[in-house]
Amino acid sequence: MALTVSSRSVRLAVLAGAGVLAATAGYAVTDHADAFEGQAPPVAVATADHRTTAPATTPTGPTAPATTPSAAQAPPAVAGKAAPATTPATRAPGTAGDKALAATRVTARRLPDHTAQKWKELAPPSTRQPGPEFQLNECVTVRGATGWQQQGFISAHKTPAVQDSLGFPDAASAQAAYREVLAGMKDCEATSRALQKRYGLAADARVRQTATAGEAAAWSRTWTAVQGLSAPGAQANHIYAVRRGTVLVLLHFDEWDSAAPRSYDPKGDADVLAGLTR
Repeated sequence: MALTVSSRSVRLAVLAGAGVLAATAGYAVTDHADAFEGQAPPVAVATADHRTTAPATTPTGPTAPATTPSAAQAPPAVAGKAAPATTPATRAPGTAGDKALAATRVTARRLPDHTAQKWKELAPPSTRQPGPEFQLNECVTVRGATGWQQQGFISAHKTPAVQDSLGFPDAASAQAAYREVLAGMKDCEATSRALQKRYGLAADARVRQTATAGEAAAWSRTWTAVQGLSAPGAQANHIYAVRRGTVLVLLHFDEWDSAAPRSYDPKGDADVLAGLTR
């Protein structure tokens, strides 16, 4: 069904069964209508014809209530629903802005905890046109991007990592977007706990800043997640944000307790930020 309301760019991590794990683990992206304007929330869709098998065990989580969440929180995704017909338009690389985005790209070997995770790229990076808003997670929404390059990765445990590079018209706009990330993550523990309470889970979310370096910061969130923008179940999320000129670089990877024991030590986040700022 074609969308009739303004859309925003969102990353999703929802397990939807064999055949689409590559997209769901890789936070495949879809533009969707704001659920608070009467549209049903979406699910991730497969990209780049990449296929893999789902893990033997998938995270479990609460069933979304019948009522629509308020605008204060992101709506949960519903597994099994068809994705909206409208998806972000890809565009051919080659502009100066696209080259700036490409210059920030990381490789699988440079991702955190590579020895244990054995990261692999899901597909070549995709350059897309962002919507008016880009939602990183339940806590962070970034506005004003004019360019967007995304690279998805998958670990040996079938858990996801994603790099999103967002281009802006000028350095001041990129700085403002970076401050939006800082503000959202500052309140992320309270935001996450409020979401957990709403869906009947123990409010166990903990968020801490693990490293900073100039206009670069890293965080770790441990919680029992609500299905939607995150896969459901106990997990750790690792979030990195770096402002490089006119580009905001965002990196995110998850450790799901249902997939494997947590192996990453956030003490290494200072090195991760150093790599993202080069």
